[in-house]
Amino acid sequence: MAKPTEAPDWDLRALRIFSLVARSGSITKVAIDLGVSQPAISRYLSMLEKQCGGYLFTRNGRGVGLTELGKQVQPMVEQVLASACDLNDVIAAAHGRVSGTVRIGTLPSLSNALIVPLLLRLQREYPAIHVQIVESAAGQIESWLQRREIDIGLPYRSHDALGSDEDVLLRLPSYLIGPPGDRITAARQVPFAKLDGLPLVLSRKPSSVRMMLDEMGRRNGVDIRVTVEADSGFIQKQMVVKRSGYTLLPWHFVAAEVERGELQAAEIVEPSVVRIVSLMLTDRPTQAVKVVTALLREIVSESLAQLDALPPEAT
Repeated sequence: MAKPTEAPDWDLRALRIFSLVARSGSITKVAIDLGVSQPAISRYLSMLEKQCGGYLFTRNGRGVGLTELGKQVQPMVEQVLASACDLNDVIAAAHGRVSGTVRIGTLPSLSNALIVPLLLRLQREYPAIHVQIVESAAGQIESWLQRREIDIGLPYRSHDALGSDEDVLLRLPSYLIGPPGDRITAARQVPFAKLDGLPLVLSRKPSSVRMMLDEMGRRNGVDIRVTVEADSGFIQKQMVVKRSGYTLLPWHFVAAEVERGELQAAEIVEPSVVRIVSLMLTDRPTQAVKVVTALLREIVSESLAQLDALPPEAT
């Protein structure tokens, strides 16, 4: 490949595409995510390689990987992109407005309680901020953050899985969910020991809540017996409605069904099963991301009673 041209004019879009491909390892995936053709992505990368005077990617069985030159270029590209974001924030602040796109990865169980109120607030107060919402399981949310495919992640975590620098947004007690008339869930609370041998419908591993339950079961001599694995909260609830098992969910996710008499819920105690909602951010948050994060905190603070949540700082 030819030597790099002198003092090239770097194309920010090409740099962003390079960053996305480097993180995902797939040209096809980046093309789909951006809504452009694969040849268009390849053209941007080819242009960038000409400017760099060497190949940045090599093909492998799973997609593409960085060459030695690509590995040298990547951290500098990330610095340039971060600086561009900072410049956008400065200009927006100077004009008294905040704009931009904020991508949020959330658990489906949090959408109605947190995300819908957030979107309504943003429409009223920050109409120039465009929000993209994706729902998935906790493990997928963390992967998206690592690849910078989202800006804010709201996964469930357990105390054992929490990093020292992680930000706890919510602490939600878990309820054992049973069908109407069920004796085990008839009272307001149920001891953890009552889970012994119950047919449970829970998420697949490596769900942090599932792994926390398994560990608590081993520690307390309780047989956590999972008969159906389903990452869908809807399926978990429907299996209980059909009297085909029990599940464990936070109160806000079953409150409507309990009020209608379709389900019963008893808070698990002795010990409690507390699921943590962690607030995870990209390593280069824009001003728009910071605004959305602040609004999320306000919504949580105002909704603790409705969510049946413990304060984040509680021990």
